[in-house]
Order: sequence, then C-alpha cells, then structure tokens
Amino acid sequence: MPLHEPSPYEVLGIPLTAGVREINLAVGPAMRAGRHSRQQIQEAAALLRNPDRRLELDVQQQLPPDPVEGVAELLAPALAEPLLVVGPSEPPSAERLLVLHRGELAADFADPAPAGVDPEPPVPERFAADLSVLPPIEIPE
Repeated sequence: MPLHEPSPYEVLGIPLTAGVREINLAVGPAMRAGRHSRQQIQEAAALLRNPDRRLELDVQQQLPPDPVEGVAELLAPALAEPLLVVGPSEPPSAERLLVLHRGELAADFADPAPAGVDPEPPVPERFAADLSVLPPIEIPE
C-alpha cells in the first residue's frame, strides 16, 4: 500500500512541464503499464487537461527539494557531538511535592464567590421594557 496518493503527473509518468499533447500521448502507456487503475489514469488526464484545476494542483503541490551535495561534510561538525545527552535525574524533594500538592488543594477548595452578586449589571429604568414600545392594537368587541 503506498504511503501517499500519487500525483496526476506520477500516474501518467510525465514531467510538470508537459503539454496537452504529451498528456494525451501518456494515457496509453500508463494504461499498458498497469500500475494504476483505469479510473485513476482518466481522472489524472482530465485534471491535467483543465488549466484551472491544473494550476490549483501545481500551486498546492510541494516541489521536491533540490539535492544538496556534500551533506556529510556540512553536517560533520554538528554530528561530532551527541545531539541529546540523557543523564540520571534526581527526584524532586518531598517538600516541593507537598507544596505543589497543597497549592492544588487550596485552589480546589477555595471559597466560592459570595451569593447575591449579580453577574450582569442592572438595566437603567429609562431602558426598561414597558407598554409604550408596543404599537397600538385595536381589540375587536
């Protein structure tokens, strides 16, 4: 099972610069190769023939990195020293653990906010709802 979904260029086996003629000519050999299903090949060709969808694909596709020559020489100074030094660590003292524990307990059992405190401010009297805001209604007899 492949680790990634092959791009339409990989399905057809063509370069990123291929034109419509090259796309059409690549469909037959891709079908004969049998690496991908007929539906995948047809969808890849249709996508690459559509200029808008192809541009969207090209913009979203990550380009492969340029090869770097002499990587070993570039990384030699960094690899000469160990990257991660793991040594034995000392456990924290009991006093520190008790302080942390007491701090957690103090936060868990803190007194709640006093009752009767309204979280919303009161509405001024001039903005209170009354019957003056309703339209006149005629009541039938």
